Amino acid sequence: MIRIFVVVAAASVMGLIGCARGGGNRTDGGGVALMDAGTPPPPGFDAGPPPPGFDAGPPPPGFDAGPPPPGFDAGPPPPGFDAGGGSCSESPCRLVSPQCGCAGGQGCYLSGASRVCGTPGPETEGQSCSGATACQPGLLCIGAGTGGFCSRFCNSDTDCTGAGSICLLELDDGTGTSIPGVTLCTNNCNPASPGVGCPSTMGCEIYQESAGAMRIFTGCRPAGTAAEGDPCVDPEDCGPGLFCGSGTCYRWCRQPLGSECTGFTFCESFTDPAIVGGVEYGYCF
Repeated sequence: MIRIFVVVAAASVMGLIGCARGGGNRTDGGGVALMDAGTPPPPGFDAGPPPPGFDAGPPPPGFDAGPPPPGFDAGPPPPGFDAGGGSCSESPCRLVSPQCGCAGGQGCYLSGASRVCGTPGPETEGQSCSGATACQPGLLCIGAGTGGFCSRFCNSDTDCTGAGSICLLELDDGTGTSIPGVTLCTNNCNPASPGVGCPSTMGCEIYQESAGAMRIFTGCRPAGTAAEGDPCVDPEDCGPGLFCGSGTCYRWCRQPLGSECTGFTFCESFTDPAIVGGVEYGYCF
């Protein structure tokens, strides 16, 4: 029997899929200066009461300030404004959905280790991406080279979607230090079906924590060119839908049918059953 869990102690994006993508396509966080009434009055200054008999009085009969002139637009709300009322609880903006702090039509992203507002791209969770703002709001394009994919910002597991997705990944700022207050969900993907939860050019792996709750989860990884039955040294040597076990690339399959297995191979269970969302995964042998 083969035991194939990649055990992780402290998962980071750097450790699982390489350096986080956040340096390209820098955007400007913008910002609106707070209004200043100007120089304060000198010490002891008192405007004093109005002169005797002075009365601003009501507006004259028929007076109407009228509608704003044609073309007048108050403009977008300043950063920090929450359409739901009140200011954003995080500065300058909130990464986790529902986001706040950016003008309408913008999303909160990372540029390096800084939060910025930017025009969001169309890509959804698990899709290929390129550029810091290529994904929809609440997501971030991470990965190295051409292996970028969209992952979800989170504060807890409840922010993540799918059985294989947990709030675990920390972002590296490029100097070996985690960016404080920023965590991503692992991608909920199907190791036996390339392209489900990960870009079709990448592989999906099953992982397990080495401490704490020992949770089992899934995540995307770069894929190599080695085919089923080829020798391998690293998980990234094997192509999508495969994993590296005991120096050989094996094909993932789903119990009990194992329809992924071809020829005279059958879907075998792992020594420690690999169960994600009630589905048991095995390998073709």
